[in-house]
Amino acid sequence: MKLNKLFSLLFAIPLIIFLSKSVMAHCPLCVVGAGAAGAAAMWLGVSKVVVALFIGAFAMSMGMWFARIIKKKYIPFQNFIIVAVIFLTTILPLMPLFKALGPLYLSFIGDYGTTYVFNYSLASSFFGGAIVLSAPSISKAITKKRNNKTFPFQGTLLTLILLIIVGFLIQSSLGSLGENKNIIPGSIELLSPEEFEGVIKNESVFLLNVHTPYEGQINGTDEIIEDWENIDKYMEKLPMDISIPIAVYCRSGRMSESVAENLKDMGYKVYDLDGGMIAWEESGRKII
Repeated sequence: MKLNKLFSLLFAIPLIIFLSKSVMAHCPLCVVGAGAAGAAAMWLGVSKVVVALFIGAFAMSMGMWFARIIKKKYIPFQNFIIVAVIFLTTILPLMPLFKALGPLYLSFIGDYGTTYVFNYSLASSFFGGAIVLSAPSISKAITKKRNNKTFPFQGTLLTLILLIIVGFLIQSSLGSLGENKNIIPGSIELLSPEEFEGVIKNESVFLLNVHTPYEGQINGTDEIIEDWENIDKYMEKLPMDISIPIAVYCRSGRMSESVAENLKDMGYKVYDLDGGMIAWEESGRKII
């Protein structure tokens, strides 16, 4: 189903491009093509990582376009700065809309390898930008190879073809990553206070308090995040190695239940304290 939607998107791209009135420059056409592709992909429900690819391409082509418009050089590295600022200020505000987190296994770290939380969408957007950045050079090389002959819309078509190929590869390899599914799915275990205490004492876990507002904590808590509805904004406070289980709790268990689902989607093994700190205290255990 996803591939069918992607086919529809890719057939729509050439139509959008060739109906555009401006055909005088490579970058403006790329802006139209990449921007339309990204918007259409969101509407069609294509993988968020593929959307990120086109958004990155859109951001880069827009930066290159603006850098070309400003003819006079006011500061050193002006073009680079313009491109970088426009690229980053385009993709970073949009990142929460199409962010897709998942596990990245690195076999060469440690005895058995290590798995980290990885933002596939952010990487994909940079890759999309790299495609647009390199397309003019590739186009020139093709022209030179063909004895200075070009075909209609060469730069634009080359960029789109590269994006389409990479988009297909991402869609087929990562599937629906970013839509509450990961390559290596996490898990949740709902534990009683006795079981929860046994886990945090006997296993190497990351103990996380997500109750908002702060109302005390279990001894040994590693981190307190008082924004349980937006846990994905605090990735830097969580273990980057998703092989480290997270033991999460709140006051009653309601907030931690929601957080546990989000952590599971990121690929973590999660232990959730059933009944929260209320059940913990009722079982005779202390809150500090």
